[in-house]
Amino acid sequence: MALVTDLHIARLLLRAVRAVQASYIERLQQRGHPGLRTGHIPVLAGLDPESPAGTRITDLANRAGMTRQMMGRLVRELEELDYVDSQSDPTDQRAVIVTLTERGTKFLADAPAAIADVERDYADLLGADELHRLREALVRLANSPTA
Repeated sequence: MALVTDLHIARLLLRAVRAVQASYIERLQQRGHPGLRTGHIPVLAGLDPESPAGTRITDLANRAGMTRQMMGRLVRELEELDYVDSQSDPTDQRAVIVTLTERGTKFLADAPAAIADVERDYADLLGADELHRLREALVRLANSPTA
């Protein structure tokens, strides 16, 4: 028997987010990204791939809603996996600039297909109409003044 707290909307949403993220990571790993984990996604998603100058770690941290120190740790992990490079900003030696490597660029090319695969899985599970209603409900929740 499920506890009342197990059915609390926040707990269900958190479990759903974790399940979706795990599905994305699994699909990305199948596409040749075995070292990635969920925590790396905000770094890669926050980069400005069009900018040859790269993206400052402070900007990445702000976009992800985390500390600069935590973002720095994630960037170092992604450097070890060869997804990004980092270097001192030539205009401000206190700042660090992060750029994509060739492997990081491949990740950005593979990510939309992984997302589409997961969304197809959810459409199969829920049905296209119910998935559409879920998406609309989530948009309303995310945009509500109490959210």
